[in-house]
Amino acid sequence: ADGLMSKSTLESMPPFAELLADGDLLPEELKDIWNAAPKFPEVNIAAEDARVDVDSFVQIYRDVDGLFEDEENEDDKDLDSIAQGESSPTSGEEMNLSVDVEEGEDEEDDFEDELSKIYESMSNDFGLVSKEMLKDWEEVQKLLVEGLLGEDEFDDLWEKTPKSPGTKDEFLDIEGFQSFNVALDGLFEFEDEDEDDVSDNSDSFSDEEDAPAGTERAMVVEGEMPPGVLFSQLADSKYLVGMKELELWVELQDMLEEGDLLASELEEIYDKYASPSSSGKLTEEAFLKLYEEIDALFEEGDDDSAETKTKKESGGNQPRGDAVKADLLAFLEIIQDADEEMLPCGLDAAEEDQKQVLNIVNALQQQPTNLIKQKQGNIELSDLVGTWELVYSSSSAMKFNKGLSGLGGSFPNGRFSGVQQELKATKFISDMEYRERIEVNPSTASFDVSVTGSWELRTSVSLFTGEPSIILNVEPEYVKYGPTSTRADHWKSLGPMNMLDLSYLDSDLRVMRGCTSSDTLFIFRKLI
Repeated sequence: ADGLMSKSTLESMPPFAELLADGDLLPEELKDIWNAAPKFPEVNIAAEDARVDVDSFVQIYRDVDGLFEDEENEDDKDLDSIAQGESSPTSGEEMNLSVDVEEGEDEEDDFEDELSKIYESMSNDFGLVSKEMLKDWEEVQKLLVEGLLGEDEFDDLWEKTPKSPGTKDEFLDIEGFQSFNVALDGLFEFEDEDEDDVSDNSDSFSDEEDAPAGTERAMVVEGEMPPGVLFSQLADSKYLVGMKELELWVELQDMLEEGDLLASELEEIYDKYASPSSSGKLTEEAFLKLYEEIDALFEEGDDDSAETKTKKESGGNQPRGDAVKADLLAFLEIIQDADEEMLPCGLDAAEEDQKQVLNIVNALQQQPTNLIKQKQGNIELSDLVGTWELVYSSSSAMKFNKGLSGLGGSFPNGRFSGVQQELKATKFISDMEYRERIEVNPSTASFDVSVTGSWELRTSVSLFTGEPSIILNVEPEYVKYGPTSTRADHWKSLGPMNMLDLSYLDSDLRVMRGCTSSDTLFIFRKLI
């Protein structure tokens, strides 16, 4: 109950008990490893009754595992020497390794470091991962939900992955986890080649075609949308609008059909603002100019009407970065207002809406308003300090848990109602707190879930681009709600938000991406 373990308890556990019974691990070897591990300080406890905490247990487990690794390495070395008929390279030969090889090893080390951090965040108290825990990993869940990985494929990968010794093939250690990832990546190698072929063939499409026939998009009704949001709804995957995309604009097509706007007039205005640098299409800034010019054709009959004035005020006088940001926030508001029954933070957003949010974010992070670009990646803790509200997430884990903690979906008559993140930093401490609101019927039973811990910023290397990245690393310690208080390491639902890549930052908006899935977004808006 207190999280400590005695030597007798350790010897009775399945991995160690079986190794001792089979003679693979000698009692003297285990005794030496036990004695070398740091013991938890307790008053008036005899040496033979000393106990270890989780960190020491992990050390013991790894030391025992290391006994078998050393034997395997020696056997492999002997076999290699016999097969090759030559000795190992001399020190001089070792020094002549190419720089390219060294750089490749560094990249591999960075990748393994990232996997190790992910493994540590999802493993149990004994430093192991079960099949269920692996299946709950956000990366696997995303592949399963999107149909990119089948249940049978996952089961097959699990069966083929080497398990940790002495666990009856029920758990993976860090080496097994890395092997699983290599095998998982292998499933998509052929798909990547097919995508390259499609990409090559796509060059033959005209500028007015972004995809083969059969991938029809829905028509877009402007209604009360600001022009910037209309652009984001029409834009293609490259965040551009061509003549083909303009065909999706319902009000524009009505004007053409009724003769209020001639096709030749539209083409003349379009050609004025389309740029060769954007594949002959319209950027958002160019689209806003086209929008204003079309709108101006009708101003004589509707002088400075409230609607016209509103549209002008929401038009293109903003700096490019601010306009993209305004588009994002307006689009998120549209998503959330679509249905009152939807969970907040976009957790029930449709797949096409999620793709559009991702398109806008991809454009936003390239804007000069991005503090990461302004400071060339030299972000400090003080840049993130404050209280932030989560306004959107595409995390499959949060969707599955219906919130951060999962209590909203499991508590009787409970419902996730939003979450805030408070980041504090001084010279000596960096504290973090999540405050998740759970609405309950009746409302008097509603409550807050508080997750407290610490946070830090790390520089790393992106698993996807190989470029330097900034990681916001959170270490939750306690989860409290009502009279209940538990250690946070038991709450696996918190895992997806423990390590996120900082993608965009300004004075009141922050965009985070999943370290293992760059399409997974967490968008925060600053409150204080």
